[in-house]
Amino acid sequence: MIEKQYINYFEILRDNIADKNSYPFNIPALQSISRVELHPNVTFIIGENGTGKSTLLEAIAVQYGFNAEGGSKHFSFYTQRTDSPLSECIRIGKGIIAPKDGFFLRAESFYNAASYLDVLQKKIPKKKH
Repeated sequence: MIEKQYINYFEILRDNIADKNSYPFNIPALQSISRVELHPNVTFIIGENGTGKSTLLEAIAVQYGFNAEGGSKHFSFYTQRTDSPLSECIRIGKGIIAPKDGFFLRAESFYNAASYLDVLQKKIPKKKH
């Protein structure tokens, strides 16, 4: 099954961390992990608010080539830099098969993506019947 996974594992590269006491490296859950093998079917990342779930998923997405604010590899937008330095200190193990496309969507970024689509739609000239 591992050959069908897009991402097999991720690991935090501790030697790349400049200040282990700064955000997000001071989050206890992130301090306690080094390498995580992902299950070939599904992996759940759960925890209380503020435990680093979104920060970790964002870093993985950025390393995979997605925009930190959400979107696909072919549809991305930028409002301001929002990614944490964790994305520079994480390595992902990619599977053999590369996806043709993908989408990174966080609850926090849905509003930005929907607003961007609204702006694009307003730029399209309306057809007259």
